[in-house]
Amino acid sequence: MIKLRPLPEGGTIGIMAPSSPIEPKRLENGVAYFEKRGYRVIVKPSCHARDNYLAGSAEDRASELMQLVTDPDVDLIFFARGGFGSSAMLPLLDFEAIKSARKLMIGYSDITALEWGIYARTGIPSLSTGMPATDFYMDPVHPEFEKTFWDFMQTGKIDYDLRVPASRSTGEVRGIALPGTLSVAAKLSGSPYFPDLENTIPILEDVGEPRHKTEGYLWQARLAGWFQAASAVIFGSFSPPEEETFDDVPSMEKVLDRLLKDTDLPVVRDVPYGHIDHKIPFPLGVELSLSFGNTVKITSTQSIFDL
Repeated sequence: MIKLRPLPEGGTIGIMAPSSPIEPKRLENGVAYFEKRGYRVIVKPSCHARDNYLAGSAEDRASELMQLVTDPDVDLIFFARGGFGSSAMLPLLDFEAIKSARKLMIGYSDITALEWGIYARTGIPSLSTGMPATDFYMDPVHPEFEKTFWDFMQTGKIDYDLRVPASRSTGEVRGIALPGTLSVAAKLSGSPYFPDLENTIPILEDVGEPRHKTEGYLWQARLAGWFQAASAVIFGSFSPPEEETFDDVPSMEKVLDRLLKDTDLPVVRDVPYGHIDHKIPFPLGVELSLSFGNTVKITSTQSIFDL
């Protein structure tokens, strides 16, 4: 595993918007959160840009990301928010420069496209969790999210002991973590930016998708061999849309039951990860251990940081 530079005390955080436009007050509050903790924050112009539902052109957004990657004063890169559009940046990135810089990039939701794509092309890990304009703008920031985030930033590891449903009650499984938003990851399938899923642990969540579309993405994943290649799979939160297409909608439990009924894949469900306030972070590209017993213990086998 390629290890990354840790964020030093009082270090510099770069923020750019790779997807959709940002509400100014949310950005302002998110920046203030990190400044109050003693960090210097650089905000790129994309955070104030708007081109319909995009935060500027793909060329401008990719250029800004590469500026943060190559700036020696920037220690860590935060994506401001998700939305839509980050995948258009992938063909425009300098993957060798990203690999050489070894900087931690943080985001989730639409940022799945960047995190999975960069990992596929470079092996560089990242962190899938909340962002300045989606989580850190809140007053107060959710305590569970905040604690688990800073615990990770101190050690570069996760160590969770969760009382959640699992398909096994004994044993251990290991695999490379691939957290992300299901619908975004599915749209990368078949592209050169889709990672090898052999011996991985996909950690999947989604938001606002009608239940039949979520089930469709899951079957796309199964038919494409995701679950046959994986060591295990973890399901997080699947936040429903405001309105469903069909009147008679199955529960996510039923959807997952019929998706996985004839497989022996180790499955963990209802993990607090996704578009929820109390999300816990998951590193991408890092080996995890899943230990099954009265609880499910999910731990990193090594730090993401070169400590």
